[in-house]
Amino acid sequence: MSKIFYQFAFFNFTPRVSDLMLRLIPLVSGIAAIPAFGFLLQRLFKNKFVTAAGMLILALAPSAVLYSCIFKQYSTELLVSILTLILFSKIDLKVRNFKPFLLLGLMPFLSLSSFFVLAGGFCYLWVKERCSRNLAYGTGVFLAVLVFYTFVFLIPVHSRYYHDMSDYWNASFSMASGIFSYVKILLFYLFRTYTGISLAAILFFVSVLLMLRNLKVFCFTAIPVLLAYIGVITKHYPLDERLMVFIIPLVIIILLYPLTLIKHRIYKSYSAILYLILAVFITVGSLKFPSPIEYIVTKPEAARNVWEYLAKNYDGKTPVILGYSLNTNVYYKMFYNKFNYCNFILINNTKETLKNLPAGDYYIVLTGCEFYQNLLGSDFDTFLKEASEFEILESTEFIPPHINGFTEINSGRLLKIRKNRTEPYFS
Repeated sequence: MSKIFYQFAFFNFTPRVSDLMLRLIPLVSGIAAIPAFGFLLQRLFKNKFVTAAGMLILALAPSAVLYSCIFKQYSTELLVSILTLILFSKIDLKVRNFKPFLLLGLMPFLSLSSFFVLAGGFCYLWVKERCSRNLAYGTGVFLAVLVFYTFVFLIPVHSRYYHDMSDYWNASFSMASGIFSYVKILLFYLFRTYTGISLAAILFFVSVLLMLRNLKVFCFTAIPVLLAYIGVITKHYPLDERLMVFIIPLVIIILLYPLTLIKHRIYKSYSAILYLILAVFITVGSLKFPSPIEYIVTKPEAARNVWEYLAKNYDGKTPVILGYSLNTNVYYKMFYNKFNYCNFILINNTKETLKNLPAGDYYIVLTGCEFYQNLLGSDFDTFLKEASEFEILESTEFIPPHINGFTEINSGRLLKIRKNRTEPYFS
């Protein structure tokens, strides 16, 4: 999340108002993506039924809704993918116009995943118009902007923040055991259900084969999906839902493409019924999973409740230790900068960190599933009870009341502990 994005929220000075402001950018992006997607579909197919169906699927897709409501910028990647394809569709190489290429060069500034979509778009242009001088000049403008972005932004940021991220994403890399499994996972991310997912995957591959007769649509959709798969199997791009949001409109276009080939009204009716049945199965299946509103509200809400409780009851001197989920807690920490914060942070080696604390009282702020599952490799409460040097002075847990069966992921906990003796720092 960018520094500007954080400051935009902090400008309001109160956590509850700022939470809404942080969600404003993703919300606007998510809403804008729907008419933009309709505009793209109409340019590609000039088919009102396909346009309406695509907009409806995108508007109801659980993943698209989810990432349009949390205060992270993943839904901007959804919008950027659509805008990138719109720019490619509007390029006219009969005239020398570098503005679209300049705008395409700016897309990676907004979304790193746009590289996949850009590759598909340029693949189409160079296969179709490889002898065009205007295309060569336009590509030069694009590359000039891209080189600036790479050396000024991408390389410094990557070397500073992402050098050890491959281990973090190992589980997601191993999920794609084959391209069929990869497509099924993409469809699950889109619809949030396993119901009918194999049938949808078969339809996906049939549609891609049919697309071979339409170079533009094939390059705009199938090429980025394939490149993302190559990124996954080579361990350069994780197969994670939030990082695959950009691919949602491409998958929808692929699934709807067969409808664009049907000309007879009777066959259109039959195909519409088939799609309707599939949509019903997918919708019913998706109801088995937690709805987006249950997921997006609870984790920040529980964390916010913890911090508000601490602010009301803080004694003005006891050090506060940040624990999981660290990013959420760092965000709320901005609003309570008068607390006495401890230099120790509970991320890794939690048991050793706690043992190395100097004697005294401490507040520990823990939110999310990690404090149940990942802090110690065992139960956190059990560790504190068995460790003779610790005494629990206070334990307060916050569980959002409207959540059923989702408690472990989204609970918030405030602990006040007392350490009776100091262990050697390097024990």
